[in-house]
Amino acid sequence: MYLSYALFCEGYSDFQYFEVLIPRLIDDVVSDRGRYPVEVPNAPTFRLGRSDRSVEAVAKEACDKRGAFVLTFIHADTGGTNQARTLASRSVAYCARMHDVCDFTPARCVLIRPRHETEAWALADPEAVRGALGYKGSPADLGLPKNARAAERLPDPKETLRAALQRLGGSRRRDVDAILPAIAQRQSINALRRAPSFVEFEGGLTTALKDFGAI
Repeated sequence: MYLSYALFCEGYSDFQYFEVLIPRLIDDVVSDRGRYPVEVPNAPTFRLGRSDRSVEAVAKEACDKRGAFVLTFIHADTGGTNQARTLASRSVAYCARMHDVCDFTPARCVLIRPRHETEAWALADPEAVRGALGYKGSPADLGLPKNARAAERLPDPKETLRAALQRLGGSRRRDVDAILPAIAQRQSINALRRAPSFVEFEGGLTTALKDFGAI
């Protein structure tokens, strides 16, 4: 089975992170529960919302190209409590509008909603962060959270990661956005599963894979 997918993200750095993480998670779930071998491309078939991120535009774009992919992933950071309510409603709206426009199966539209920011998931595995940074010392020395639950409690995960990069200094200092794909490649899926928002995401993916017939 060939499992192609489309991906909508709020920003390009989010896209870079999730285009690495999503195939890894699909492979992990299918290897454990799969009914058939599944081939997952290394990159999404389409990046939705490049020029217009409105619900109507993204839904139309997805529907125009629906024959080229079987799953759609919709990303939205949740931020604070009020923003979380707004973005949760908006992310659901993309899937609902796709269903209205072209009868896209709701079960195959998977929501990605990290607590606060994508960086909360990037920080879920401190060893992966350390490896991506090429740092030999203790993750605690860089001010990194101990685990995924601690990362989700951070008020500003992006700033925590930025501060860790600043502590490195010299030639190893890199931009936050540039380090995200390297972290995603190294992360333990089990470490990420300690984050409630990741568990919710994996639940949506599992539903989609069941509907597709992969598990």
